[in-house]
Amino acid sequence: MDSKTVNRSIRDRIWPILRDHGFDIFSSRSAWRHHADRLDVINFQSFNSYNAQVIGCTTFSFAVNLGCYLLAIPQTYEPSRIKHMKGAPCPQESECHFRGRLAPSIPQPKMVSTDIWFIDESGKNLASSLDDVNAALRRTGFHWFEQFANPDDVLRILLTQHEQMSRLWGFGNNPSPLRSYMIGYVALSLGDERIAAEHLQAASASHSFASVHERLASDARAAAQQIVGPERR
Repeated sequence: MDSKTVNRSIRDRIWPILRDHGFDIFSSRSAWRHHADRLDVINFQSFNSYNAQVIGCTTFSFAVNLGCYLLAIPQTYEPSRIKHMKGAPCPQESECHFRGRLAPSIPQPKMVSTDIWFIDESGKNLASSLDDVNAALRRTGFHWFEQFANPDDVLRILLTQHEQMSRLWGFGNNPSPLRSYMIGYVALSLGDERIAAEHLQAASASHSFASVHERLASDARAAAQQIVGPERR
């Protein structure tokens, strides 16, 4: 049993299902689906020997992470670290604006964690575990991505919802500089300059985005001017 065996099984058992659902680029452990306004990511997280020992699993065990990356939100760092594959941006799941995680439905008697598939040293339960991943994707995984299909719903989430670990996180506390940054740019993409100006100004005033501060301050001013302009006419 080795990591190549796990990778091969993921490729054979999971990637065809993801292709049927529009995922179009694959690495050994991640898959990406590209929309006009966002990118969806599914990642099989592995564990090195140290982390596996701390968690109480094998290095062949895995978690299945979900991510959604919004193209309306500029990166908060320059130069960009987002990698490209086949000419398309392919952010890591950890770089996504919204993140989530699937959970096993089959018993994991050796695990305290409720969101890791334990794979034994022999690999005898690898196939059944990947079948369970397939079931989890169909049960909750694909539906998880649907909440970001409508930009108005995305803005509502950012304005009203709190992070819920494992279910939906990655977008910061409300309020926080990160949340203001995301709200500002999503609102700007929707043409809501009033919300955009308020939150971009708050993000800029926080001085939390040093590498993109000039662009952020300029976008905040431009959004504010769009509010003032019509009022003067």
